[in-house]
Amino acid sequence: MKREIPMANIILIDKSRVASIIDGNMALVKQSVLNALRIHYEQAYVQPSKVYLQDSPHAHKADRIIAMPVHVKSHALVSGIKWIGSKHTNPQHGLNRASALIVLNDPGTNVPIAVLDGALISAMRTTAISLIAIERLRTEFRTVAILGMGRLGRMHTNIFASEYPSVQEIRCFSQHAPFEDLARQFPQVMKCDTFEDALKGADVVITTTTANSSYIEPHYVPGDQLLINLSLMDFTIPVFTGSDIVVDDWRQCRKAEKVLKSAIDQGLVLQADTHELSNILFGPMKHKHFPGRTIVNPLGMALEDIVTAWEIYQQVKDDASLPTFEIE
Repeated sequence: MKREIPMANIILIDKSRVASIIDGNMALVKQSVLNALRIHYEQAYVQPSKVYLQDSPHAHKADRIIAMPVHVKSHALVSGIKWIGSKHTNPQHGLNRASALIVLNDPGTNVPIAVLDGALISAMRTTAISLIAIERLRTEFRTVAILGMGRLGRMHTNIFASEYPSVQEIRCFSQHAPFEDLARQFPQVMKCDTFEDALKGADVVITTTTANSSYIEPHYVPGDQLLINLSLMDFTIPVFTGSDIVVDDWRQCRKAEKVLKSAIDQGLVLQADTHELSNILFGPMKHKHFPGRTIVNPLGMALEDIVTAWEIYQQVKDDASLPTFEIE
C-alpha cells in the first residue's frame, strides 16, 4: 500500500500585509534588528556566506541576485533565506532597484512555513541599522548628508525629517532619482547640485547610491564625521584607513567584493582594526566612545532579515484569511 505523505501549508504574506505591520513602524523593525544583533553577539546562529549570482564577472556591482541563508538558535528559533535580486537600471523601467522574497522554515522539521515579500523588510532593516549606529555612535548631530535618493535615500530622509527634531539640515544629492516632493514637504531638506556640496559640514553621511567604484576621498570628509556606508562602494580606501571602522560581520565583509575587501587584501586593514557593531552594542566595548571620523560598513546580514520576518510571521500566523499553498 502506498504511504500517504502529509502535506504542509505555507502561508503567503504579500507586500500589503507586510506593509500593514511594519510600514510606519520603525520601532518594531529597530527592535527586531537589535534582537538580531544581540543574537549575533551571543553567536547563537549559523550564517553561511552570501552566494552572489551574476551573469558576468564584469557586471555592475548592483546587478546580482544574492542568496542569504541563516539558522537562528535563540529568540526567533527559525531558519530562513532571503533571495534578493537587484539591477541598477530597474528604476528606468519603473521598478525598484531591488526586490526580494523571504522563506521561513521550521527548524524542528526544516519544512517551509511562510513566504514573505522581502523588499520593505530589507529596506527598513537597512535603515534601522543606520539609526542604531547613529544613536550609538553620534548621540548629537544636526546635519545629515544623504547621497542617492532612491527608496533607501527617501526612507532615511523621511525619518530624519519627521522623527528627529534635532536635525536642522538634510543635505541630499542624487544623480537620477527625483526628490523635489521631499524638499517641498520638509523645510530641513536641501537639494544639492553636487555630492561635494552635500558633504560640506555634515555630521553624518549616508550613502545609498548604486556606485560601481569609489570616489569620495578623505578631503571630502575631513571632520569627525560618522559615515554610514550602505552602498559599500562610495568611499575610497584612504577613508577606511584614516577612520575607525565598524562592520556588522567581519567574516562576511572580508569576502564581499567591495572597497573594504580591497583594503584588507592589500594588508591595509586588519581584523584588529575593525569593530563589530554587535560587540559595540552589547559587548565589552559598549561604553567605548568614537569621537573621530568613523565609518560604518554594514554588508547586511540574513540574520536581521529573518528575525524581522519572523516577528511579522508571529503576528499573522493564526490568520485564516491568509492564502496558503500545499507542498509535500
